[in-house]
Amino acid sequence: MPHRSPTVSDANCRLPTVTWGGHHISRLVIGHNPFKGHSHFSEELDAEMKAWHDREHSLATLRRAEECGVNTAQFGAEIMHALLREHKRQGGTIQWIATLYSGVHTDADFDDELRGLLAMDPRPIGIQHYGGSTDTFYLDGRFDLARERVKRLRDTGLLIGLCTHLPEVVEETAAEGWDLDFYQTSFYTCYSGAMKRGLGPTEKIFDDADRDRMARVVGQVDTPCLAFKVLGASRKCGSDDEVRAALRFAFDHIKPTDAVCVGMWQKHTDQVAQDAALVRQILAG
Repeated sequence: MPHRSPTVSDANCRLPTVTWGGHHISRLVIGHNPFKGHSHFSEELDAEMKAWHDREHSLATLRRAEECGVNTAQFGAEIMHALLREHKRQGGTIQWIATLYSGVHTDADFDDELRGLLAMDPRPIGIQHYGGSTDTFYLDGRFDLARERVKRLRDTGLLIGLCTHLPEVVEETAAEGWDLDFYQTSFYTCYSGAMKRGLGPTEKIFDDADRDRMARVVGQVDTPCLAFKVLGASRKCGSDDEVRAALRFAFDHIKPTDAVCVGMWQKHTDQVAQDAALVRQILAG
């Protein structure tokens, strides 16, 4: 399994932030996949992550994120909502961007999930249209439905984002002037890249050529971006130098108005502290 170094000593320093719609967002955002046991690496790693993330370990990870200057999480699904509620009850103040998963099949699903998100305490500062739904609409020739649902999200008064694994989605929506506050952009096309190559939908592609193309698009589009899978879902974590190089690549190619979202798992090492320290070092030049 990919491994990372022990705890970094300067964990309590502040992280640089970007400002989106009046919200100050740390340039390192914590993602939800490790909490849910979604490694995008192997079934064995999925199971280990899921088994380790009990209530106490998950809450400790969120507390550690705040200690290390990470002030924003990008979370989705009820298991993550429950964690956020408990974290707030215990005094946590981390802000969050929600994933809205529903909407591929019926408006009722979309409306029900949206109502639930807006009733959350803590209330999200933003909502992103789930990348799986975005890419399904795009690849199936139903992209007008994605635009309709993004327009409906605008009425919430929150930051509105469009998540995708496909650079062409960013290019097309930017050219058409979609009303968005941010994109959530995967550095790897994953399942969508596999589908385009004629592979099965469960196949995953982690090709640096795809990463390079998305990075170019992120750097060119005016809208702020939240770049994710910048470590290739553990594939760029074989050594400390690999982690540092992958994060440096990300920040060298995204804009000063952008941030990165990284899944961090505390079982073996203090990944939160390490990633936060590396981001501070990279941004300090």
